[in-house]
Amino acid sequence: MQKVSKNNLTKTLMLFKQRPFLKAERLTGRSAFNVLFTLVISVTIASCLPNDDNNSSTDFDRSELLNNYSDNIVMPAYEEYVASTNSLLTVINEFALSPSDNNKLLICIEQLKIVSLKWQLASLFDFGPASDYALLEFTNSYPTSTDDIEAAIGDESWIAGQASNIDNVGLPALDYLLNEDGALDKLNTNPARVEHLVRQAEFLNEQAELVLETWQSSYQSYFVSMTGTEMGSSIGAMLNAFNRVFEANIRKQKLGLPSGVSTFSGNPLPSHVEAKYANYWSIDLLYEALLSIEKVYMGNSLSSNSIVNKEVGFDDYLISLGDEAFGLGLNNDIVAQIQSSKEAVLSLNDPLSEFVITNQESCLSVYSELQALVVLFKVDMMSSLGVLITYQDNDGD
Repeated sequence: MQKVSKNNLTKTLMLFKQRPFLKAERLTGRSAFNVLFTLVISVTIASCLPNDDNNSSTDFDRSELLNNYSDNIVMPAYEEYVASTNSLLTVINEFALSPSDNNKLLICIEQLKIVSLKWQLASLFDFGPASDYALLEFTNSYPTSTDDIEAAIGDESWIAGQASNIDNVGLPALDYLLNEDGALDKLNTNPARVEHLVRQAEFLNEQAELVLETWQSSYQSYFVSMTGTEMGSSIGAMLNAFNRVFEANIRKQKLGLPSGVSTFSGNPLPSHVEAKYANYWSIDLLYEALLSIEKVYMGNSLSSNSIVNKEVGFDDYLISLGDEAFGLGLNNDIVAQIQSSKEAVLSLNDPLSEFVITNQESCLSVYSELQALVVLFKVDMMSSLGVLITYQDNDGD
């Protein structure tokens, strides 16, 4: 067993302090013993982690890692997402010329689903330019405010990019306008509604293009140059975004809130499902999000003929730490848990808005699989790689 480094002990104590259930307990009797026991176990675990003072992972080529993510995952993800939003804008403009054409409306809906699927991977890179332009918030904040959407129709002074409009723009707003009951009749009889549909598609596309252009013009070279693991490094920024989006936007928002596990009352919130008005997309989007998590963790890329290319990823980073519980063993646990999570998600049925009511226990079981991944990623992986968590969640996970 290695000597406990000062850095590892500090990180362990910080993790300990962040546990809200410990803060809430009265430290008497059994609870005091549990807290002491947890601290002892935490310090013991820290002694088994890589010693930061000895910089045991310096043999791993972080530059190769960052170049792979930049060239083969992040940039292609943004390029494909932008291309899909361009296509969506094109078909919506074509529909606007003949808003009574149901076939053209169906083409718009089909393309919106493609955009939503492409978004799942792009959403994981919520740092740098994406953070600067609030891409995550403006693209997929739901449930959407239908009252605000209706109020904006015909309002020539409406500005999409204002903070007050976060809950009435993006994919959820387009889902409402294209998939609500009677959408075709409402669009066909109201030119202002069609105009607002076009404005929404334009804004979605503009935001995506801004982020991609910033990566292309300057941020990509900066990203691959910041090879450390400290706060401000590219690995730190990427892993914090990866964890935060998985924890809050995938685990909690896609399933935790709709199923009721993340609500104070424990009651399901069926109106909080993703793509509420499309009705049958929620599970597809959740599964695609898990595939994206797997792709980023493994560092995999797809060739032009859709063959998976195994590249350098965070799995290789952990494996480089050796045949230890915090290295190869942790990677094996993560790979197995990703597979378990995917299988669990496939046990759900659409429409998810109904399933969370009739099969709440099944949803909670799937949620527990996602929660197990949160612990492996956020606590174990981050500690093993010596990367500090720089965000705070609000529910103590």
